[in-house]
Amino acid sequence: MDREEILEKSRRENMVRDEGVEDARSKGMQWGVVGFLFLCVAVLIYNLVRGLDASLPVAFLLGYIGCEAFGRYGVRREKSMLITGILGAVGTLCALTLYVTNTL
Repeated sequence: MDREEILEKSRRENMVRDEGVEDARSKGMQWGVVGFLFLCVAVLIYNLVRGLDASLPVAFLLGYIGCEAFGRYGVRREKSMLITGILGAVGTLCALTLYVTNTL
């Protein structure tokens, strides 16, 4: 195999997992999370100031926290992430139940 063949093979393999694409996806996801959390907190504060039901933004926030923790637990098997995931899931169910009962 000459140099050009090796480079071409490497390029084909890297098209699937290009570091630049992975880095851009990771940074985009980080900014998306920051935006989502900021929006949840802003809506939560607005609802509390206006005396509105705040359980729906709490459900979104806890749902995100729980899902992220379960995802980390699946990869790293950290007990703290399992506990966080369970608490997030239970909190989400409680907040959703409260929201549904308040809006019926």
